[in-house]
Amino acid sequence: MDFIINYEMNFLNWLKKPYFFNSSLKSQISIALGIGFFIFIFLYLFLPFGMSDLKGNIFFYCLGFGFVTFFTQTFIFGIIPLIFKDFFKNENWTIGKNILLLFILITAISFFNWLYNSQVQNTENWRLLTLKEIYIYTFTISIFPIFIFTYLSEKFYSIQRQSVSKKIMDTRVTDKTIKIDETVTLYAENNKDTITFNLNKLVYITSQKNYASFYLKTENGLKERILRNSLLQIIKQLKDFKNIKRCHKSYIIHTKFMDSIYGNARGYYLKSKFLDKEIPISRSFKKEEIKEFIQ
Repeated sequence: MDFIINYEMNFLNWLKKPYFFNSSLKSQISIALGIGFFIFIFLYLFLPFGMSDLKGNIFFYCLGFGFVTFFTQTFIFGIIPLIFKDFFKNENWTIGKNILLLFILITAISFFNWLYNSQVQNTENWRLLTLKEIYIYTFTISIFPIFIFTYLSEKFYSIQRQSVSKKIMDTRVTDKTIKIDETVTLYAENNKDTITFNLNKLVYITSQKNYASFYLKTENGLKERILRNSLLQIIKQLKDFKNIKRCHKSYIIHTKFMDSIYGNARGYYLKSKFLDKEIPISRSFKKEEIKEFIQ
């Protein structure tokens, strides 16, 4: 009994682990094309589930299932994330969410396979497959690759990024005495409103829709100040200060306040003793660029 409880707890904890979601439509189309092609080749070469008894053009019959897979996956993994961007944010993605989305994909592919099959299957010598049968067939083909690929990819990316993080921390040369003792004034979009602060007090900046929140170090902790402007325009105004860097679409950091870096399957993160949260690093940065975020 204890073994079963521990197994269930470990499984639930595994589902909560950070995972990555690739929101690039181009990448998702490429993946969908590859999987659709695999389905076509698999069905055409092996003719499973009694398909060898069918009459007619088996090549085009199998090709149709490949197209159904391609278009369905492109819509669910490519188009829907563009519509519901908040739900598919990479920083909130987990193994559980990914597996749930894959099960939704299986259900959708099964339904459209059934619709397709109902229109094109030759029933002269073989009865028409039911929706339940097609779902079972699709699920049978998909279930093991889903869990195996998810498990192995999470392990691979976690180990790889933990190793890179450790190397960066081991080879880091730091000097926390460096100060940018300069007061700057930044302008809002309207070129009228401004914010003035000492750069040596700036810990990080984050975007809040049309506003940017500046977090400044004080004796009583961090103080937030707000300016209506984009991070793109702000980093342009701060381009002359090499220790002020944009590490993510939603964050600009002062590298002297970043104490460590760590990685998991979702990506790399920065830690600071002044913060009770981690700051994500965009996955577009390479290892050599990531080093620059830790002073």
